[in-house]
Amino acid sequence: MEGQAIFKALIFVLLLSFAGFPKTIEVCPACPVKSIKRAIELSEDGDTVVVRGGVYREGTLIVNKSIKLLGEGNPVIDGEGRYEVIRITADNVVVKGLTIVDSGRSEVEDIAGIKVEGAKNCVIEGNKLKNNFWAIYLANARNCRVVNNWIKGPFIVGEVASGNGIHIWHAKSILVKGNYITGHRDGIYFEFVEDSLIEGNTSEGNWRYGLHFMFSHRDRYVNNTFRRNGAGVAVMYTKKVVMEGNRFEENWGGSSYGLLLKAIDDSVVRHNVFFKNTTGILMDECQRTRIEENDFVENGWALRIWANSWNNVIRRNNFLGNTFDVATNSRMNPNRIEENYWSYYRGYDLNRDGVGDIPYRPVKLFSYMVENNPSSAVLLESFFVEVLNVVEETMPVVISVSVEDERPLMRRVDWRR
Repeated sequence: MEGQAIFKALIFVLLLSFAGFPKTIEVCPACPVKSIKRAIELSEDGDTVVVRGGVYREGTLIVNKSIKLLGEGNPVIDGEGRYEVIRITADNVVVKGLTIVDSGRSEVEDIAGIKVEGAKNCVIEGNKLKNNFWAIYLANARNCRVVNNWIKGPFIVGEVASGNGIHIWHAKSILVKGNYITGHRDGIYFEFVEDSLIEGNTSEGNWRYGLHFMFSHRDRYVNNTFRRNGAGVAVMYTKKVVMEGNRFEENWGGSSYGLLLKAIDDSVVRHNVFFKNTTGILMDECQRTRIEENDFVENGWALRIWANSWNNVIRRNNFLGNTFDVATNSRMNPNRIEENYWSYYRGYDLNRDGVGDIPYRPVKLFSYMVENNPSSAVLLESFFVEVLNVVEETMPVVISVSVEDERPLMRRVDWRR
């Protein structure tokens, strides 16, 4: 009887194929087609494979046709700790509603839960990926969407024990939206990725970076949350990137920061919140970048600017309760700092135009000492530093660093309007 049922199912599939209509192939333990691999073999471009609830252990599934692979009833595809689970090599593939677990691991191969290689117009949406080496990996891809996936890395401790949550290499026009990523080396990784958007993701508790972004021009990342990652977010060797509406929270540690800008040109950092990071933003070798209308709240250092950064604009930001507002390792200021609100400003506004009548010098003598002699940070709460701050407020010329805001604002910038 079982043989007759399989024969009828195959006849039905063949009839649909000859009729030229897209067909749907169902996979489940009680279905005529019990194997996902067999369903892919039977399918043709434009078909849909629906995988019903159950656990499937079939090695590596290679999707080399333009099909939809849809899960219903929480089907689990298990890599058994040995295999890459799904590898997509065709254009126009949709993978949705699957739970992908336990991919293999390798020190020489980038083994993933879902990998897209050399394809375009693919959609990876609404999947759960747990305990995979790399979770979602796109290479040489174009016009793909990675949307609303839940990703949790392996339980093995340390960044060398896992790959990245969403890893995209050498791609263009990619949308990464609405994903949750935790427990991987880097939550999201972009390298040689152009004209793409990272939007509305939460990347937290990753071993290294919440987002790691290299050699990737004309990209935007907006309205994301990067929380409690090993070293925060690093955007490096990139031009014309827009970073807007993000939250950088509690990225705390000896070498941590909310956002590292390394060798960034002609970019925009706007409408972000930097809350309780060791360093809000660290600028290293940045040029012609605008940092505007952000909130820096209760960070160790709000903004650290190295001497190799110049022609940047830091304007209309709120600096609220940071241990140090600005630090630098240079006595010169080749950047424009103006019209910011500083919670430690003690000036006055006699003509009531909303701008302080005396400049504010955000680089304190002690912060300058710490930048050049990090071990001196142990004196932060000492009586010596209290006296130093009083002397500096009375006689600001004791520090020759030329960083100052000549037009400090008397009220907070309401950039959320």
